[in-house]
Amino acid sequence: MKLFATKFYQTLVLNIATIAAIVVGLYQFAVRAYNDNNGPEKTRRFLIQTLQFVNTITAKLYESLNHDVPVVKVAHQRTKRR
Repeated sequence: MKLFATKFYQTLVLNIATIAAIVVGLYQFAVRAYNDNNGPEKTRRFLIQTLQFVNTITAKLYESLNHDVPVVKVAHQRTKRR
């Protein structure tokens, strides 16, 4: 039973180390690609375009909802006297 537990722990540690190495490698690749391809400038331009789009939509919505609506008086029906 001790041999099984020892091999199990060794395999578990090896699998965890392999997964950690893959995660670190992918993270380093992503950061390097982000920096090499002018990531901050592209992100800034994307955010500016998105905010301008949202601003345009909200301005149109505000104008369409901000009109004076005339109040119409409704005649009340009177009960008939007998």
